[in-house]
Amino acid sequence: MTTPRNLRMAPPSGARERYVAVFMLGLALFFPPLLVVFDIPGLTFGIPSLFLYLYLAWALVILLIAVIAQVTSHAEKGVPEPVEQDPKP
Repeated sequence: MTTPRNLRMAPPSGARERYVAVFMLGLALFFPPLLVVFDIPGLTFGIPSLFLYLYLAWALVILLIAVIAQVTSHAEKGVPEPVEQDPKP
C-alpha cells in the first residue's frame, strides 16, 4: 500500500511562462549583435550610448521581474490588487 504524498500543483498564474519570457527578452537585449548597434562614438546626455543602453535594458529586465513577482504574489494569496477608492465626505 502506498502512502499519499503531499504534492501540490503550481497555481495556474502563468508566472513561470512570464519569467521565461523575461529571460528570453534579456538574452535578446544583451545579444552581442544588438550591442554593436549601440556601440557608437557619440554621447547621449553625456553618457556613452552603449553604457546608457546597458543600464536601461538591465533596469527594464529587473522592473519586469518585480512586476511579475508582485502580480503573482497577489494572485497566489487570493488577495485582490489594491484599488484606490474615493474618500467618503
